[in-house]
Amino acid sequence: MSDQLNEFAGISKRDFLYKLGIIGGSAALYTAMQGLDMVHASTMEEPPKLANEGNGKKVIILGAGLSGLVTALELTKKGYNCQIIEARDHPGGRCQSARKGKVIEEVGGETQVCNFENNQYLNIGPWRIPAEHRAVIYYCQALDVKLEPMINKCVQAYYYSENIDGPLKGKRIRQVEIDVDRAGNVSELLAKAATNGALDETFNAEDKERLLEYLANTGLLDNKTYEYRANRARGYADYPGTALDAGKLSEPFDFLEVLKFNIGTRWPTADHPAVVFQAEGGMDQIPMAMAKAIKRGSITYNAEVTNIVHSDDNVEITYMDTKSGKQKTVKSDYVISTIPFSVLSSIENNFSADITDALKAATTSPAYKIGLQFTRRFWEEDEMIYGGSSFSDIEGHYQTSYPSSNLFGKQGDVMLANYKFGGGSVELSNHTIAERIEHTLACGEKLHPGKFRKYYNGNAISKAWHKDKYALGGASSYRSVRLRNKYIPIIVKGEKRMLFSGGGISPYHSAWMTGAIEGAWYMLAEFDKRVAQM
Repeated sequence: MSDQLNEFAGISKRDFLYKLGIIGGSAALYTAMQGLDMVHASTMEEPPKLANEGNGKKVIILGAGLSGLVTALELTKKGYNCQIIEARDHPGGRCQSARKGKVIEEVGGETQVCNFENNQYLNIGPWRIPAEHRAVIYYCQALDVKLEPMINKCVQAYYYSENIDGPLKGKRIRQVEIDVDRAGNVSELLAKAATNGALDETFNAEDKERLLEYLANTGLLDNKTYEYRANRARGYADYPGTALDAGKLSEPFDFLEVLKFNIGTRWPTADHPAVVFQAEGGMDQIPMAMAKAIKRGSITYNAEVTNIVHSDDNVEITYMDTKSGKQKTVKSDYVISTIPFSVLSSIENNFSADITDALKAATTSPAYKIGLQFTRRFWEEDEMIYGGSSFSDIEGHYQTSYPSSNLFGKQGDVMLANYKFGGGSVELSNHTIAERIEHTLACGEKLHPGKFRKYYNGNAISKAWHKDKYALGGASSYRSVRLRNKYIPIIVKGEKRMLFSGGGISPYHSAWMTGAIEGAWYMLAEFDKRVAQM
């Protein structure tokens, strides 16, 4: 370890933190920054104030996702005659929950019908609402959509790795054990660096004293030797009892073995705290409330847009009734499209070359979810897991998330048994439904041996968003800063009487509900300016 300590000699405080981050990861960096007092919401909290009155002007909105619904809600207040054209038979876009009777059709795949019992459901789209996402909370409060806490992090959930060597391979480990072992060992490394002179050219005496005081106060280190030891933060092998039963602390894993363990190394972003929110009864309650608040008859469902023609005077939209196959063309003073860019680019149109290029440059993110229903909440009753998620490197598996509602319930519940995004989700989605379920059960048995198959009641639902013809992915936007800087200014400018909205213009929130809503708010302000100029 002395060679590692020598790495810190003669460097600035900034370089010290940088090198520490490389060696110890983000946990070490955050620990050091806390000791040095270097550690400290979305800015849009309500819709824009629109200056212009609609006076009955017609606005067609393409898509009844959150962005389209919000656009209609706000423009209707100003006297615009809004009509939403939606290809699906329900509102919400990607904001969906699967409950009994829900039908899921995938391009080139099997048709699934959800058979969950006891009014239970799975959020197959958005999963959480951070407190920072004030735009979502704004409409939940305005439309009386009840929110409840969602446990985003449960330290008793598991990490599981089978792609390493050593004693931790193939062993399910409580997250608190690995998390605390990482923090404790890095704290020991940092304390020894401070006490043996390795930081003398980086920190003054006062800084070192403050740092050591902080590390000692964490409770992870011996106050005299600064060695990491068994501690109450990590937990007990035998929990304390009554009288003189002090219990037995659990023993830390060897640090070198912990370093091999690559699950759970990345610190969650600020919008993934331990507790967030979710809509009571399912996330689909949010778009349902929005649709209910819009004037009756303002949403045309089962209407797949097939052609868009815009001019200086109006916009013509042609759509096909997906039930009858009949085509219909409607005209409007303005059109605001909230259709995902990757889908919109495939619709016949007369957009300019710049707009066409911008739409085609957007990419989608594959995403796959599968939920299983269980007759018993074994994860709670047997394993003290209440909400949160387990993570693994099992092939084809990434995350298993446990329900935060109906805690201690006696009718079992639906578990998000696997959530996978990126290339691996595409491979999973190419399996038959039966193969998807079998793969999920096999993975689940590694996390919960003897429980997954035993308590699975035979009801499952899966959703591959990249196989949804009206989404083509879990999110659609521009992946690189270069592409964002090049194309988003073109998209938000729109052309003539045609404007573009949705999560695609919120690239830093494109997979969140707030991205759709804030994108709508942004475009409402731009629309108001456009109206004033015409």
